[in-house]
Amino acid sequence: MKPQRLAPALPAPAFLNRWPFLLGVLVFLLVPFFLPIPMALRRHPLIGNLGDQVHVPFLMILTLLIYWRGPLQGRLKWAIFAGMALGGLIELVQTLVGRTALLEDFVLDLAGIGLAAGLVIWKGHKIRAGLGLIVVVVITLSAQLYFLPGLILGSYHAQKVFPLISNFEGVYEKWLWSDTFQARYALVKDDGNTVLQLESGPPSRWPGVQMRHFPNDWTDYTTLKLDVRHITPDRETVPFSVRLDDFQSRQDHTWVSNSFRATTQWETYSIPVKDRQVRNGDRFLNTQDLSYLLVFLSDKQDSTIIEIDNIRLE
Repeated sequence: MKPQRLAPALPAPAFLNRWPFLLGVLVFLLVPFFLPIPMALRRHPLIGNLGDQVHVPFLMILTLLIYWRGPLQGRLKWAIFAGMALGGLIELVQTLVGRTALLEDFVLDLAGIGLAAGLVIWKGHKIRAGLGLIVVVVITLSAQLYFLPGLILGSYHAQKVFPLISNFEGVYEKWLWSDTFQARYALVKDDGNTVLQLESGPPSRWPGVQMRHFPNDWTDYTTLKLDVRHITPDRETVPFSVRLDDFQSRQDHTWVSNSFRATTQWETYSIPVKDRQVRNGDRFLNTQDLSYLLVFLSDKQDSTIIEIDNIRLE
């Protein structure tokens, strides 16, 4: 005997009573997860930065659809488990279409599922704890995504000043950079100019800074240049490296890099970007679709400090 379907405590919108509309909503929600993201959308300062956040509303609606229609109708607990399983499956299947499975995306899925559960508990079962769950999820998302406005505005700024990648003078540039391996970095004033100061200390592993919110097409340029000096006491030189990843690097984990030694004087260092074969790979760096720029300190034993300025393409 088939289990009797329960009436949802929170009724579905009337238009979902018609299967063509229901299937249309499912296709609209699911298909974008399984298609390669067009390059133009990934590069767009607004769409590219907000793209991952669609996991929240999409998984919220998908969880509600599971709760409203189908074999789990009216069973909130099982609808939640099914939503979690669907979110995990989406991340795995995305690897088959050139996209990347990310834990961060699954966390956003859980946030959307939590909003769906809170809505049913609050509005359907009339339990105020559901509203509390919604508030907790919203506050958590706000705390995690507080940087988005600055990141979006910084991305627009990066397009305006390109081929200058960063001179750290823009209001929003600080939002474009992040640390790797718990490096310490800050924007500081130096003779009236703003520079990025990067500091490491044992037992850090390849501490550095990274940026990816720049125009991705570098085909008109041959060389990346940056000004660097070190301010580490009692050292003549300090080793550092510059690394470039293209979008395909997410899949094959290859890149190009150059190593240098910074002195106590400002010097310009050059990184060829044209016709570069990737490290540990048999392909060339795709300068039409650059993804990441990383500057990191190579000395893992001692505390070192370098300053970076005027990153540009020529």
